[in-house]
Amino acid sequence: MGVHDAFKAFQGRVNADIEAVREARRRRDIFKSAFGAEDDVLEVIASGSLARGTQKDPIHDVDLIIVYDASKHTDWGQPGESARSALDYVRGRVNTLLGATNGTYDQVVRLARWRNHAVKCFLDDPDEEAGFTVDAMPALRVGKHLLIPEALSDDWVECDPESLIAYRFRCSSAC
Repeated sequence: MGVHDAFKAFQGRVNADIEAVREARRRRDIFKSAFGAEDDVLEVIASGSLARGTQKDPIHDVDLIIVYDASKHTDWGQPGESARSALDYVRGRVNTLLGATNGTYDQVVRLARWRNHAVKCFLDDPDEEAGFTVDAMPALRVGKHLLIPEALSDDWVECDPESLIAYRFRCSSAC
């Protein structure tokens, strides 16, 4: 058995159940639809293990990148308070669009807290050990890369998660 076949066999054993994957995608797609309709959003990109097809059981979260129009957020991307400001903005939009008591698009998020790079949105009870979250990360597109906020350093960092997703798909069919 070659490396590719061995990895494929291993992945088949640790992958999440198809019903769990479908539910995770459904929850992710609520965010994609809600944010995709926003005037200042250029695109919403699924990222992380679910997007790469490498999700393990159990699925605790899904990751999204919300790419904003830099011309509508001219202070973003600069060192200083703009990283925290972007995270605060996303947290506010999550509450407005998807808050459990007052969401205008859907009412699915019980609590939203920002972390270093993303807003962690709790769809299940935040105290539940296996509670499900959606991590929504704001970004600006700069050429072929993304700039993402880093609250701990009060700066923005360049990253390229799309290349990881594309690599996984290229590798799974060609490796």
